[in-house]
Amino acid sequence: MGDVSFLERLHNLQDTYGYIPEKEIVSLAEEYDVPKAKIFGVISFYSMLYTEPTGKFIVRVCDSLSCYLNESDDLVRAVKDYLGIGHGETTEDKRFTLEVVECLGYCGEGPVMMINDKVYTYVSEKKALNILSNCL
Repeated sequence: MGDVSFLERLHNLQDTYGYIPEKEIVSLAEEYDVPKAKIFGVISFYSMLYTEPTGKFIVRVCDSLSCYLNESDDLVRAVKDYLGIGHGETTEDKRFTLEVVECLGYCGEGPVMMINDKVYTYVSEKKALNILSNCL
């Protein structure tokens, strides 16, 4: 296997496919001689690994206590309404996947939204919809 860790392999598979397909999980289970359930367990433990296709843009909205106190619930509602999907869902056109997450690590700058790897702080409903419209 060389110098690549198991988690790096999972990330590489996700980078290749956009998610980790079951056929690759089966291959890993055979290679490591472990049950598929163990590999699914590792994947499900990490919130940024997926076993189903996701949208081109993964939208994460923080709803931790500090963001909630800055009215992230209104932000979550606005994003859900704009995209027409709920938490954990992907738009039909596979453009957006929405995740409401517990913390993005910017607790003093909330509400916070992340699209793929880009973080946006002090996000109002208007700012969020403007950001999302620029992804179209």
